[in-house]
Amino acid sequence: MLDTIASSLDRLRRAEAAVARTVLAAPHAAVRASLAQLAGKAGVSEPSVLRFCRTAGFGGFHEFKIALAQHLAASAAREEAGDRPTPLVRDLSPGDSVASATEKVLNRSIDALVRLRSRLDTVALERAAGVLACAQRVQIVGVGASGTVALDAHHKLFRLLPQVTASADAHFQAMAAATLGPGDALLAISKTGTSDEIFDVAAIARDGGATVIAITASATPLAERADIRLTVDVDEDTAVHTPMASRLAQLALIDALTVAVGLQAPPGLDRRLARIKAVLAGHHRVPDRPASAAPSLSLSPQKSPEES
Repeated sequence: MLDTIASSLDRLRRAEAAVARTVLAAPHAAVRASLAQLAGKAGVSEPSVLRFCRTAGFGGFHEFKIALAQHLAASAAREEAGDRPTPLVRDLSPGDSVASATEKVLNRSIDALVRLRSRLDTVALERAAGVLACAQRVQIVGVGASGTVALDAHHKLFRLLPQVTASADAHFQAMAAATLGPGDALLAISKTGTSDEIFDVAAIARDGGATVIAITASATPLAERADIRLTVDVDEDTAVHTPMASRLAQLALIDALTVAVGLQAPPGLDRRLARIKAVLAGHHRVPDRPASAAPSLSLSPQKSPEES
């Protein structure tokens, strides 16, 4: 969390940057401070502190302090652990049972989804869906763990939209982005929002006139580059292990975005989905049933006994 704040300093307004530097200089004091005290220490107004908290991705000062306290506690626990085995999930300890570890993993996933639900900007979500529904072409990009999320987004959105491509190869992403122009859209997915590859692809697409939609953390380079930001902020240690709870939050957001695109009812959507369903029907094995038990299927209206 502190690293994210530090990396955003150059993009913050002067007053917000003053708050950020005050927090970075004495984070434990910031947790104990009141709104007025932190504002006085930073030499700014109280509304400037609130704007900083919102820019950092939090609903208000109280929510920011809770997240900061949790981050500091987790950091202290990691330092205290020293040379002990690094847990797969931050809250785990070597003595945890499988049942206890499973509960912690699931609780972190639930927390990530609840946080997403409470903080998701549905206005931005609707805007993003509208752009995708009207786009001539859509390119979806992501690398690493976010690359698998990009492929999932493609798996869902290609059913609804006429021209959708996705790739986890950075070179292909850059070349494809160079072909995008006005009327096209780039959906960029990055957990950290600091990936050079994805930032460069977003810059290429935007320079060509395409609309850039980012699913990423708030107050990050990618978020600032995007035309529409769908932020996913999950306090998760990914220095050693791949994202877990944040990946689930990204996937849930992709589901919500897919539904929102479907509500825009792109032309020919019903026929498109019907053809896909018809093709898939021939690729599923079903148990044999007696002929008498098989339902009679027909696309034509059925006559009632009185009409026969």
